[in-house]
Amino acid sequence: MKFSWLEIQNFRNFKKVKVELTNQNVIFGMNDIGKSNFLAALRFLFDRNIRKDGLAESDFYMRDIEEEISITICMNIKDFDESDHSKFIVSRLKEARDSSDLENVYVKLIGHYDKEEELGGITLFWGNNLRKLKEIPQRNGFTEIDKIFKVVYIDPLINLENIFQKNKKAIFAQEKFSKKDIEKSEKIKTLTKDINTQIGEMDIINNFEKDITEEYYSLKKEELKLTIKSEMAINGYFSDLKPYIKKNSDDNLYPTSGDGRKKIISYSLMNYVTRSFNSEKIPLFLIEEPENSLHRSLQIALSKKLFSHESYNYFFLTTHSSELLYEMDNASLIRVHSPDKVVCSSYLYNVGEDYKNIKTQLNKFLVTAIFAERVLLIEGPSERVLFEKLLNEVRPEYELEGAYILEVYGIAFKKYWDVLNGLGIKVFVKTDNDLKKKKGSTNSFDLIGFNRALELCGEEKKSPIIIKFMKTDTDKVKQERVKNTKVKIFERYTKSKRIIRKNNIFLSKIDLEHDLYEALGTRLEELTGNKDPIKFLQSAKLINMAELAKELTYADCEKIYNNPNFSVLKELINNGDQ
Repeated sequence: MKFSWLEIQNFRNFKKVKVELTNQNVIFGMNDIGKSNFLAALRFLFDRNIRKDGLAESDFYMRDIEEEISITICMNIKDFDESDHSKFIVSRLKEARDSSDLENVYVKLIGHYDKEEELGGITLFWGNNLRKLKEIPQRNGFTEIDKIFKVVYIDPLINLENIFQKNKKAIFAQEKFSKKDIEKSEKIKTLTKDINTQIGEMDIINNFEKDITEEYYSLKKEELKLTIKSEMAINGYFSDLKPYIKKNSDDNLYPTSGDGRKKIISYSLMNYVTRSFNSEKIPLFLIEEPENSLHRSLQIALSKKLFSHESYNYFFLTTHSSELLYEMDNASLIRVHSPDKVVCSSYLYNVGEDYKNIKTQLNKFLVTAIFAERVLLIEGPSERVLFEKLLNEVRPEYELEGAYILEVYGIAFKKYWDVLNGLGIKVFVKTDNDLKKKKGSTNSFDLIGFNRALELCGEEKKSPIIIKFMKTDTDKVKQERVKNTKVKIFERYTKSKRIIRKNNIFLSKIDLEHDLYEALGTRLEELTGNKDPIKFLQSAKLINMAELAKELTYADCEKIYNNPNFSVLKELINNGDQ
């Protein structure tokens, strides 16, 4: 079984949104944009404990109670022959399933507001024909959906003590007792009775019982006696059990203090409970901002658990943490954005076989960028050093304004381009007009700079070109011919440049270093202390660019920032509006 899509209409701050899903889903966005409401929609759909209280007026979009709430989810079951979960769902559908669509199952919630009752009533429907869904009967608040899914909601303030107390009876159920446990249990019961006997023989207890009973009689004449007993004997010896920490190095008991430790123990307990009980149901985890109180290293550890452990086959996770996404693969990224009218953009993210060996590296770069509004993709660290210096001087709050610079580190631009665009994030690219000699050839060159940009635009790539070299050409002369060819190519392909520019891709006439020289002129010689600053910057790109960045004054940065060669930075800051 695989979740396919979810549509929410007229629910809280969602007028109408529809997103693609898979079985591991990540919901992210700014604060107070609707991430918790997204989870709430799923809880109303799958969790009877939420449905039983009905819908409040505030659950209706803009409090418009004349419009019905609609929440619909699609589940794909084309893996019926291999999946026990798909078979389980079909077995419960019964007459609600016909032959019209054997690959999909739909569950739909409709909410109507009753003005007299001042409450919104909920009706559930399901089936495999979206236009002819059958109403799901309810009995004592239970529906067939509640027999299929076990919703595990984990809020940001997950409470270890509450979880333990709630599940203690099931964890230590008597039917799990071994023969030895039964014998021990009887001995403990005898001991607890003896404890109460001993307590009852203490003078301090007897005196208190006598005094408090007399106080009671003075208020109400009644034949009774107030007595003090240990609850262990009354409620059972499991009644006051609590988890403690015991270090391997000593025999002392330590409280489970510390929010981070408590949270990790809580998740461990939830995993145990989910795995051990309700095994006949499909566990569905709804996890809200688990990064709270967790150190970065623990967030990364939790990421690995979420995206690789079989306990979390189905989950919806809201988060602000990039570390929680380091291990993601085959996940649906759902971005909630646009405060005026909330929009959800989704992208089914798959690392792909070409990137499996560098999955963590790929994700590490990507997941920080997905929390931005606008992202500039650049080739490597020398561009990053320069651009960060420029923006920190001219627009120091650029990241607070939603802009982010992401270097691809040799990983293809397109992977990042597709994901970020799919999430509705505005993407800009700054790249060199590179030429690359074809393998086995002395004068045939691929237009990798132009072709990189054209590929992102979905346009046909350019054919290789021939650069004629003379036998007497030195390396310096050959380099000059290549540079001049780049300029001619840049000037020739005006139509392609318009297409590229329209897609917010900024191609250098030659490369970054030449762009800089055009912007600063002889000032670049002064700053680098070199008469050939372009060659100097290209010789040890990162080191020399870092040294240059240290020397750049505010006036230098402003001059570069305002130069047409670096207009991508203004576009990035101004959201592409200029």
